[in-house]
Amino acid sequence: MLLLMTLILSFARGEKIDLSYPYDENTAYWIPSEIPFRFIKKTADYDRGYWYAAYQFETAEHCGTHVDAPYHFNKLGWKVDEIPLDRLITTGVFLNASSETNGNCSFKLSIKELEKWESQNGPFPNNSILLISFGWASRYNNKTEYLGPSSDKLCFPGLSKEAAEWITKSKKIVGVGLDTPSIDQGLNNEAHIELNSKNLYMLENVAITHPLPNRNFTICSLPIKIRGGTGGPCRIVAII
Repeated sequence: MLLLMTLILSFARGEKIDLSYPYDENTAYWIPSEIPFRFIKKTADYDRGYWYAAYQFETAEHCGTHVDAPYHFNKLGWKVDEIPLDRLITTGVFLNASSETNGNCSFKLSIKELEKWESQNGPFPNNSILLISFGWASRYNNKTEYLGPSSDKLCFPGLSKEAAEWITKSKKIVGVGLDTPSIDQGLNNEAHIELNSKNLYMLENVAITHPLPNRNFTICSLPIKIRGGTGGPCRIVAII
């Protein structure tokens, strides 16, 4: 009850920061075979004697600001519609690794950065969502800089396998979000496998365009509720 009241008060009083990119012709996706976001039909006119607008769209699950459900790399994991709400709306923590990354697309976050955060800020809170910035959000509108030179030569920062294992062993973090196209560095998938195997979800292409507080804020990350989905577009809001 105390946690619920705290969340209600934070929603009512706190500053709201949108951490999501819009879905449009600039939406990032990196698998060539995937369907990019696009409107397939638009109706917007006065033909009925009054204004009426209704669009139809299609998109891959894993493009733009989106969630990777645990089922993505874990056959027994939660599908996107099964992730408990108390894991989607909960305490947020922020780790700024942009200076350590220093523009290096091959950078992998190590255990050292996680331990440094705890030494400076105290233990990670229980049931928390960890957001990590590599300083990559500034590249979002330049797909070559953001993704890499080609689909078979992807290059952007991510978690190391060891950092992912540290996160799952802590049993305090329920979701991890990055300002990059994937939780893993480039074409790797070790962090995906580790986090999903313990029913953690991931948030990718998070629009962390400005530093957040290191702790003491709320994250609301609500994906589209696709029954049986492996992931889906997500609106992420930080309440400071």
